[in-house]
Amino acid sequence: MISRDSNLYKNIVTTWKAQGEQWLLQFPSHIQKIEALWNLEPIKPLDNLSFHFVGTSIRKSDGIEVVVKTGCDIESLDRERQWLRHFGGVAAQVIESDKALGATLMERLIPGETLKQSKQFSDDEQTIILANMIRELNSRSIISGAFKHIAELSKDLDVLKGAVDSRMLDKAKGIISELTLDRSQDCLLHGDLHHDNVLKHKHSWKVIDPHGYVGDPTFEMAVMMYNPLDSYPVNRPLRKTLERRMEILNEHINFDMQKMKAWAFAAAMISTAWDYGDTKKLLGIPFLVAQELRS
Repeated sequence: MISRDSNLYKNIVTTWKAQGEQWLLQFPSHIQKIEALWNLEPIKPLDNLSFHFVGTSIRKSDGIEVVVKTGCDIESLDRERQWLRHFGGVAAQVIESDKALGATLMERLIPGETLKQSKQFSDDEQTIILANMIRELNSRSIISGAFKHIAELSKDLDVLKGAVDSRMLDKAKGIISELTLDRSQDCLLHGDLHHDNVLKHKHSWKVIDPHGYVGDPTFEMAVMMYNPLDSYPVNRPLRKTLERRMEILNEHINFDMQKMKAWAFAAAMISTAWDYGDTKKLLGIPFLVAQELRS
C-alpha cells in the first residue's frame, strides 16, 4: 500500500532508518489490525503523504466516514492525540485511539478543503482566518503532558554551523533564548499552523496535524510566514507579503510587530536547519524568508 517510490516511504526510511524499515515491512498486517479493531472498511490512503500514513474509511457499524492516522513514531502520535483532544471543537475530533498501534481514528472533515486550496479567499482573507484560529487556540489553558518547550528547538540550529552566516545563526539562537526567558504566559501551541493544516468542515474551519509545543503565544504565527512553500501571492514581493500578514495579525490579535518578526525569523531558521540536516543544501522558501527578516 506504500510504494517504495513514494515520498512517504522515502521519508520514513530517511527519518527513522531501521525502525522505519521494520514498520514498513509490517505495514500490511498493521493496517489489517487497525481495520479489525475499529470495524472499518478497507482504508484508502490520501495523496501527498509526508511522514505518517493517513487514510479514509467508513465504520461498518454506523456508516460514519472516518480518517485513520498511524506511523512508527508512536510517542509523537500520542502527543498529537492529546493535543487534538485538548482542543476539541477547533481541532479534528478524535473518536478512538490505540497507543500500542500508534493509531488514531478521527472524524472526516467535510469537504476537507484546505485553506491553501480555498482560492476564493485572498491572502489577506486567509490570514484573517488564521488569525482567528490562533486567537481561539491561544485562549485555551495549558495542559500537562510530554510536550517539548520551544526553547529546546534552539539546539536544532547547530547543524547550520559553517553553512550559514554566523550572524544569522547567532541572531536566531539569541531570539529563542530571549523570548523564552519569561514563561509566565506560555500556552500549548500547535507549532505547525499554516494554510495546509486548516481545513473546511461544514460551515467552520478546523485544525489538524499539530506538532504540540509549549511556549510564547506569539510563536504560533511564525510557521505561516514560510509554509506552505507554494502559497504566496505572485503579484507582490515576498517581503511585502510577510509585512502584510504581520499587519493583519497585529490588527486582529494585537501581537507585537517586533516579536512577530523575531519569531518568524527564528522559526524560518529552524526549518532551514531541518531541511539542511536532510539534504545538506540551503534550499527553499524558509531560508529566503529568514534572509528577508534578518535585519
